[in-house]
Amino acid sequence: MIKKISLITVYVAFLSFILANPTFAAANPGPKIEQGLQQIQTFLTGIIVIVGICAGVWIVIKKLPTIDDPMTKNEMFRGVGMALAGVALGAALVWLVPWVYNLFQ
Repeated sequence: MIKKISLITVYVAFLSFILANPTFAAANPGPKIEQGLQQIQTFLTGIIVIVGICAGVWIVIKKLPTIDDPMTKNEMFRGVGMALAGVALGAALVWLVPWVYNLFQ
């Protein structure tokens, strides 16, 4: 039992000295971090667009049975326009907030 523990201790110590080389780390992680953040921004933009499409379709389906009434048609187009404006604002904020943050660094 003691022989087995001592053998494991020697093995772990040997690997600790061999694998403690700092060259395994990336030399310049900045571009990879920026690429990862850009993928996150793209994903968030996609989610915002999908939610906006669902909201627009919901508004159209909800108002479609009474589309003959001009007031209902006005409400439908207003709702779809507001959903479109919300999508545009949300998608713009996802890209503008990091850009403004980088301006002041």
